[in-house]
Amino acid sequence: MRLVNIIFVLLIGLFMAWLVTVYSGNLTVFSEQVHLWKDVQIEVRLLVLLVFFAGLVLNVLYSGYMEIRRMVKNFSASAATRAGKRMSTLMQEAQVSMSHGLWSEARQTLQAILKERPDHVPASLLLGDVLMKQGDTETAVKHLETLCRAQPELVEARYQLADALVSARNPQGAAKLLKQLAGDHPKSALRALRRLRALHVEAGRWDEALDVHKRLVSRFQGELNLAEKAQGAALSFQVGLVKVEADLFKDASLIFQQVIKEDASFVPAYLALGRCMILQDQEPQGLEIWLEGFRTTGEGALLQEIEDYFIQCGRPAEGLAVLQRVAATSAHLTTAKFFLGKMYYRLEILDEALVLFQEVRAQVVYSPILFFFMAKIHGRRGRTEQALNEYRQLLRNLGVLKLRYECSVCGRRTQDFLDRCETCGSWNSVHFLFKENELSEIHLRPESGSWLSMA
Repeated sequence: MRLVNIIFVLLIGLFMAWLVTVYSGNLTVFSEQVHLWKDVQIEVRLLVLLVFFAGLVLNVLYSGYMEIRRMVKNFSASAATRAGKRMSTLMQEAQVSMSHGLWSEARQTLQAILKERPDHVPASLLLGDVLMKQGDTETAVKHLETLCRAQPELVEARYQLADALVSARNPQGAAKLLKQLAGDHPKSALRALRRLRALHVEAGRWDEALDVHKRLVSRFQGELNLAEKAQGAALSFQVGLVKVEADLFKDASLIFQQVIKEDASFVPAYLALGRCMILQDQEPQGLEIWLEGFRTTGEGALLQEIEDYFIQCGRPAEGLAVLQRVAATSAHLTTAKFFLGKMYYRLEILDEALVLFQEVRAQVVYSPILFFFMAKIHGRRGRTEQALNEYRQLLRNLGVLKLRYECSVCGRRTQDFLDRCETCGSWNSVHFLFKENELSEIHLRPESGSWLSMA
């Protein structure tokens, strides 16, 4: 026998001996009668026994109750665990079906889960996604609306519902829902405001898009990158164009000026502001804005605008003088000389144009149109060999003779045949770049300003 057991038995024996001693020394006390109520009396020793047995019975009953409760709880937990494992297995099956594009099988599996567990949120969200992938947008909207009513705090379901409403051609409903989301969760409204801005942009609601963008910048300054912050200038520019369409040129001018102030490299704002000034009979100011834009950005589209304007006004000599002045003073010398040469070419002043093009040629690496102009000038002057050399350079710049294969999926062109396109990853999609019987589908149109058609 172990020492602990021996000590325990000794202690019990000592306790029992003490009880016997107490009982034998107090027989007269234990023989006394105790009044319970009215005339009912009972000996003390019998009362002690009754109390002991009552405590014993209560303890047995309580222990039995707790044991039964524990067994029921364990059984329920085991059943819930089994059900949870089965649901987890079904969810995995649905996800596998989705990964293989088997939307019908995934839909059936998810519906089976929801039939047994209508409150299974992950299955409900996946089912909404599956319905969208199947193109059943009406069912997706109804399903997600039901889920949002049952789970009003489930933010992801409301985002899915917004996407479903857009697919169901109800962008106004989606915008309303996203506004509610942004209002209900102002501290985490970044996602909602981004989507709301995108909806307004797609619908051409530029004022609303700009207002949402301002809210984004004010609330989430640190979470927006520079490119996204710069969208404010673009949205303001679009608001200005709406003013132009409404013939509100003064209001539009103020907006374009603000855009340039925020982003001095925003070329479209210079172009639009110059046009607004001219439409308000302020031609010198408009021309100066275009020139300032070129001085700031070096963008040739501004010189093209000046060229087209003077040609359309029937004042080519004035336009030529402006471009000559720009070419003589601008820091963007190569671009300025090219557009001056193009103006000479357009006005049939071919020798001066050729001189400028030859100066530009030494500064550029890629410019097919430059070699085209030079080839045309040599051809008109009867210098066939020089013209052919320029055409060869033109072809080299375009890479026409190198890019012989094209991917039918993404359109990427390569020099060699590939088993699989390196851009989109499609197999057997790269084919030799050779098409037949498509001449009837080709529609040639003149370049902007129709100056190329004069060649």
